[in-house]
Formats: sequence, structure tokens, C-alpha cells
Amino acid sequence: MNMVTVPKPARRKIKTGKVRAQIKERPFLLVSAACECGYSTHSINTNENEVYTDALESDFLRLKDFNSQEDWNRQVWDTPPVGTAKWGRNHTAANVRTNPGPPAAEGGVEGSDPGLQLWVSSGVPQGGSVPSGEVATRRRDMLYGSFRAGIKYTGERGTCGSFFWQRNDDAEIDIEFLSKLYTDPSKADLLLVIHASPDIFRPTTVPFRPDFGYHEYRFDWTPGRITFYTDGKLIWETEKGVPSEAGGLILNHWSNGDPGWSNGPPAKDAHMEFSYVKAYFNTTSDAGYKTRCQDRSKPDAICKVPDQTSPPEPRKNTMFVSPEKGLPGQGGPAPPSPKKVTPDATCGGSNGYTCLGSEHGDCCSSYGFWYVLAPWISGF
Repeated sequence: MNMVTVPKPARRKIKTGKVRAQIKERPFLLVSAACECGYSTHSINTNENEVYTDALESDFLRLKDFNSQEDWNRQVWDTPPVGTAKWGRNHTAANVRTNPGPPAAEGGVEGSDPGLQLWVSSGVPQGGSVPSGEVATRRRDMLYGSFRAGIKYTGERGTCGSFFWQRNDDAEIDIEFLSKLYTDPSKADLLLVIHASPDIFRPTTVPFRPDFGYHEYRFDWTPGRITFYTDGKLIWETEKGVPSEAGGLILNHWSNGDPGWSNGPPAKDAHMEFSYVKAYFNTTSDAGYKTRCQDRSKPDAICKVPDQTSPPEPRKNTMFVSPEKGLPGQGGPAPPSPKKVTPDATCGGSNGYTCLGSEHGDCCSSYGFWYVLAPWISGF
């Protein structure tokens, strides 16, 4: 894995003095039927499995009307220039657009690859702020999990795109794209950022150009550790600055003319696209889990989440696990493992231990996989 050197920017205050306006609020839906006891994700670098209680899966390839979905809100806010930025940022509803396309199509209705588009407007901004696009999950109770997104970035110079989890400006797990860094046709630089005290910036080179096609970007957040992947390949792992409180996901694409970060605005209107977001996570409250999970020994009670180990193909069905999606997928019941009661409170992995029936408490599924503990799940 190669490393690149980029200037460390002034602290990126996204929401200084402003309150985000949510365009529309809808109640979230709980998954029912299969997977009622959780989702088993695979930690590629350790070859172990974790079980999370909840899921959010968004298929943006076929989303025609943004308001028809119930997990995301457009974000509308404006902030003045901060630090060395030349311009402010104006996140507008108009810069969030759907671009659906059938699986066999060469592109979406707008001609480019199908997916949710976040736009950055070109030229000198009229009101002093660059029009940009952002969406955020309604749920702000995500505490630990595995978070994945299919993303195609823009090739227009002068923007910054992000896929991140955030609680506040001091608790954030971030994958950022800077189009100004894309000068080599065979590789590119990503910025992996942990906003904490102090902030951690990790420039990382990947062997592809993010603007040439869709790739899956993923981070797994467990107590004391954050692990980053692209197309199923480990690119960084850290135990520093790991959050321990709940938050939500945000997707954005913006520019403010900061020479130390985004540059821009772009010479032409620029858009980045998201084909999907998949999140498997715990919550800060029961949220109905104990009611819907009646028997963890059922074959389909815990569903296995497949790994994406190659670039996702936007003209094929995306793999989803949640029964409510009704789309073909490669998930299924989590495979059983020997039920050996743990002698030391460890479980899952190669030892096959389970905590069920042990003196250490019920922290595992009946398959021996580790439940990344939510505050309320101990003893259930």
C-alpha cells in the first residue's frame, strides 16, 4: 500500500453556526420475517464474523423519486467561508437528484451511470457560497457496525466528496475524495479521516481511479477499532480516535475554494454517484429487536451478509439481504458452527465458542458469532 502526502487542512467545520433543515421526515421501517435476529458480517482481515441487530439498505440505482424512500433526508444549509476557504457552502435540495436506470441499461435517465447524484455547481458563486449536495440518514442511533457504499466519483477538478458516519465535529469516521489529486490514470489517492481529538488524516493510494467506475468503499467500526476497505481489500486499520457514542451516515459533495482541500469551484457542473448504501449496525435502544427476535436458533434468524470483493457492477442487481427489498441477493442464513461453551468469554472465529449458557453472559448468537454489544443487549 502506497502513501501520498497532502497538506493537512484547517479544521473542517461543516456546520458552524448553522442548523440542518430536513426536507421531509418519515418513520423508519423495521425488518421483519427472515433476519429478525440480526445480520452476520465478515471481517475480511481477521476472518471472523460479527452480528448486528439492524440494517439499512438503499438501492439508488432504481430510485425514481427521492421522497418515495424513507431512510434519507436532503440537507439544506448554508455556511460562510471557514479558515482558508474562498467561498461558503450552500447545500441545496436541487443539487440532490435521482438518476434511475434498469439493470440492462447503459446508463440512467440522465445519460450517465445510474445512481443517486450529488452535484456541485460550477463557476463563481452568485451568493458567496458554492451550491452543493448532501443527504443524511434519519436514524442517528447507529452505534458500531459495517458501512458500505457503491460510489463513482467525478473527474471534474475542484470538489470534495465524502461518505461518512458522524456524531458531531469531534466524532466522525470519513472516507473523502479530492478530485484535484486525480492525475494518474491507473491509481488515485483517498483521504481516510477520523475526526477526534486530535484529528487523524491517513492519505492512501488505491490502484484505480474513483471517477472511472463504481467501487465499494467500506468501513467497519467495532469497539476500539476502525477498519477501511475498497472492493473488499484492506487499506487501513486504526485503534486511535475510535468513537463510542451513536450517530448517523452522511453523503455529500461540495466545494469552497479552499486551496488546502477542495480547491474549486469546478469549471463545469460536477456530480458524484452512489449506487447503494448498506449499513449493518447496532442501536442505542431496543428499537423492537427483542420483540421481533424470538428464536435465534432458526436457520434464517441471522442472515449472512456477502462481501463485495470486486468493483460492483451497476447494470446488475445489487446484493441485498433485507427481505423488504425483494431483490435477488447472495445472502442467506448464517452458517452454523459447533456449539462449544466459551471458557474465557471469547466467541466466534476459529474456536467456535458460544457465550450461550456460559458464566460470562449471552454475548453471542447461537451460531457462535460475536454480537458487537449494544448497550441494551447484554443478558438478552
